[in-house]
Amino acid sequence: MRKSIPFKKLIWFFTVLLILSACQKKDSFTILSGKIPYIENESVFLVKVNDYFPVFECGNAQIVTSTDSSGYFIFKSDQIKSGFYQVLYNNYPRLEYDVYLEPGDSIYFEQPDWNQNPDLKINGEGAKKLNYLVKDFEILYKNSSYRDTIGSNGFKTEMLFKVYVDSIKNIRIQELEANKTTPNDLKSRFLNVIQADFAETLLSHLENRNRYMDDSYDYFYPDASYYSFLENIRFDSLFCESSEAKNLAKPFLENRARIAFKDRSEEEWWDENLFWKFNYITEQPKSVWTDYLALSTISEFSFGMFSNDFFENLMNFNEKINELFCREENQKLFHNGISDYLKLAPGEPAPNFALPDAEGNVVYLSDFKGKIVYLDFWGTWCFPCIQEIPDALKLQEKYKDKPVVFLYIAMEYDEENIANWKQFILGKNDRLGQFLNNKPFPGIHLVAEKQFLNPDIKPYKLNFAPTYVLIDQNGNLVSARAERANNISEEIDKLLKEMN
Repeated sequence: MRKSIPFKKLIWFFTVLLILSACQKKDSFTILSGKIPYIENESVFLVKVNDYFPVFECGNAQIVTSTDSSGYFIFKSDQIKSGFYQVLYNNYPRLEYDVYLEPGDSIYFEQPDWNQNPDLKINGEGAKKLNYLVKDFEILYKNSSYRDTIGSNGFKTEMLFKVYVDSIKNIRIQELEANKTTPNDLKSRFLNVIQADFAETLLSHLENRNRYMDDSYDYFYPDASYYSFLENIRFDSLFCESSEAKNLAKPFLENRARIAFKDRSEEEWWDENLFWKFNYITEQPKSVWTDYLALSTISEFSFGMFSNDFFENLMNFNEKINELFCREENQKLFHNGISDYLKLAPGEPAPNFALPDAEGNVVYLSDFKGKIVYLDFWGTWCFPCIQEIPDALKLQEKYKDKPVVFLYIAMEYDEENIANWKQFILGKNDRLGQFLNNKPFPGIHLVAEKQFLNPDIKPYKLNFAPTYVLIDQNGNLVSARAERANNISEEIDKLLKEMN
């Protein structure tokens, strides 16, 4: 005969079970909170480091929250798996370091306000394994000395610059090795971070050295011995597990291309360097690193569209790279990134927008279908844009009796900037009114608040001003990177002839 379990023992058993279940549920939640100065009342995203690349909208699962008026944020989730994470704002990483999270961690990470003494704070449950980063940050940024030094003209030769950066790298490595609370697997990862950061600093210096020394914007070509640091880097998947490796990809690829074009003309560089980079990437062995190299090229597409064969080269590269991506998530990011550019190819419908004029009336691009439209994306903050105005006035005068619309879209950030823009287009700006002969600016004027971040103009993939776009009478793109006002007449005349 089977004995029955006493009722009191059953109550005790289920109570213990509930307590254990509650504890397990509590521990499964992971919290990352902190403070990011200058990002107030904005949406931010928590993503695994492997799942994002700067500039791209992250397609993988992510956790979203909002900062408050002081930049404070908090992420809380029971879906966190062990790994390195980063906080994104406008598709860019915002934390100085990737943060390693494990289920049950409750970590507080506070960024410095650079207007004050820069300090990094990391504390809370699970923060002990990351306390090395506080010391590393102090080495790099205490009193901003390191940042100021590498951005100065205080080094007579590039090798002296390298010696200085190398000395800081060695101090960082010594501090890492001496740390007793960081697990060995994390130490190996942080060592890769230091190597990537060191390489990015040295390669980026070559893009800026001439400017630091003599106001020249030419690329600087060092002695071959300068590149010895690259021999110590294994560009394997472990090395690529960081935001720093992603940051390194662009200057690395730029340097390879610059060396290949060293003895060629500036015109050849601008026409062909992106195509050269495409070929270089497809010739490399398949790896996560080549994924990053491919993704890094997309930031150059906005300039690349000036080349007549850009879209043909891009489509060829897209077909080849399909078979070369190492990680599926990187391939998705790439295809999502280039799809927006392919929509700007000649013959594609011009992305519509709805923007206010100076009186607050909303104007649609589609309102002008049936006419040729010349878009001028500019800003009152952009002096090169202002300098183009005399040519813009001549162009308008030339076509004043033709079915050609001149649409000026000022990219202004906030209400104060917009108020200044309204005064400017009326010819009432004391300093710059001379460009308008102190008269109102003719043409149709619209404003895009938040500048390049304005959602209505984002499809045009703008990242510099002025930018010009030419649209035919059917509302289709002729060129998403058209010629300036003093050189666009031939294209407009061609379209007018086709209309007739």
